[in-house]
This record gives sequence, structure tokens and C-alpha cells, in this order.
Amino acid sequence: MQTEKTPKVSVCVITYNQGNYIRQCLQSIVDQVADFDFEVIVGDDCSTDGTRAIVREFADRYPTVVKPIFHLKNVGGTKNYLAVHDAAIGEYIAHVDGDDYALPGKLCALAKALDSRPDVNIVWHRLKLLDERTGKVFDDLIDVRLQPVNGFTRADLLACGTVGGHSAKMYRSSLRCLLDRSLDEMMDFYLTVEHIADGKAIWIDEFFGVYRANIGVMVGMGAESKMLLKKHLLYFLNKYPDYRMEINSLAIVLLVADIKNMRNTLAFKLWARSFHFLSFFEFLRRLPLHKILRLPKEVC
Repeated sequence: MQTEKTPKVSVCVITYNQGNYIRQCLQSIVDQVADFDFEVIVGDDCSTDGTRAIVREFADRYPTVVKPIFHLKNVGGTKNYLAVHDAAIGEYIAHVDGDDYALPGKLCALAKALDSRPDVNIVWHRLKLLDERTGKVFDDLIDVRLQPVNGFTRADLLACGTVGGHSAKMYRSSLRCLLDRSLDEMMDFYLTVEHIADGKAIWIDEFFGVYRANIGVMVGMGAESKMLLKKHLLYFLNKYPDYRMEINSLAIVLLVADIKNMRNTLAFKLWARSFHFLSFFEFLRRLPLHKILRLPKEVC
């Protein structure tokens, strides 16, 4: 299927103790039919449940395609992510979490979108949602018609928060240099805000992947992930002061949510530090974009 050529696409997979899912994940990627070469780089974060043996099996079966990175000790999600993405040599990088899997046509569709739009740095596809508790599969509720005509900008992302799914993303590999390696943790939102650079991000209105809901390390970590989001926004406030109004607009949303849920309100600090007298009007103007990433209530 592949030859020893420089791949057009690198598929980066990070995994840790996902022995029940990693086989389906990797098989769904190596089975992709494409008119270009691609590689699959898998970072196993010192799993203890048999995940590593499955990754090694795929590396032996597909030696020119699957390239494993076996950490000798647990390094955590961020360092595992960076190690895998740094090893990619493709023009484009697609990310897939080890408990999710791809559907046929994924790589071709995303690469074609980037090929056709030099101004676009990130592209997402829609996701099927598999509820591990019930076994039922749902469509996401994303209305692609709500996206800006020419695509999302960094300002849109800072004003609205997370837009696309991590396992649905492909981006230009040249943008990896924009990441701040001094940060201990990098959530999806941070990575996307940096990867978009001065370009655009777009959705394609097709389903090319399956996201497993209600499993994984992020289950039950809603408060922690929201805290990290606020820390990233404070970081961006210092790095991109021209986006003060957009950040303050998102801070309003986070502040209201903190008050409603009686959480420790780092959002107030964020709102106060980023205050802009036009931010409320900015929030109203961008209200439709806040609704673009919606999930069925059955899997929330």
C-alpha cells in the first residue's frame, strides 16, 4: 500500500491504557484509501494494559506505515502529544485519540480541503458519537451553516472557545513551531488557537470519524478542563493583547457558568483583567457561533 516516500499526511495517535480501543483505531487508519502516501505515528505513554503489544503488532504488520514511540515512563498527555507531532514528517498532520477511530475517506477529504484553500490552516470533519454506556451511535448536532463564510479566524476562536473536535482535525505541519514548549499542559483549545495562526479554520459537512463519549481521562474532569481553559485565556491575553475584546467576550460566558455552578471563579479574574467596554456587544454579535459545537443530550 505504501512506499518509502515522504508522506503527504502524518496521522498522529496518542494512547494510554486503551487496549480495548486502540486496535480499531489503528486499523481504521491503515485501511484508509488515498492517492498519496501517509504515515501513522503512535505514541504510547507507558501503558500497562496490553496497549503497547497491540501497537507493536501494527508496527510489525505495517512497517513502512506505522511508526511507534514507546515512552519508557509515563510522561503525560501533553508531552506525549508533542513527541508524536514533532516526529511527523508529512505536509499535513491529522490527530486521532487512541480511543476514537476514523471512517473511510477521512484523510483524502481533509487533505483535499487544505489543498484547495491555501488560506486555511485547519480543517475539521463532523463526528459520529458512540455512547459507551449504551452502545448507541448519534450524529453530532453541528450546523455547518453557522460557520463564518470564509472560515473561522483566531479572533473567532478566542471569542467562542472550542469549535472543532480534536480527533476530527487536520492542520499544516509547518505551524508546530508556534507552540510554547514552556507550558506544562496544552488543551485542544490552546493548540487550535496557535495552529490557526493568521489563517482560517473550516468545517467540512461530512462524517469521517467516531468519537467515544463518556470514557477516557477527561471524563469527570469538566471543572479541571474549564480551569485550564481560563488559564490559557489569561496566557493569550498577554500574548495577543489586540484580542482583549474577544477574550473578554468569552470570559462573560465562563463567568456566568461559574456563578451558576457555584465554582471557584477564576473567570472573574479573567473578566476583570481582560475588561473591554464593548465586549458585551461582541458577545451578542457572535452568539450564533457559540451554538456551532453541540452534542446530543444523550451523550453529554
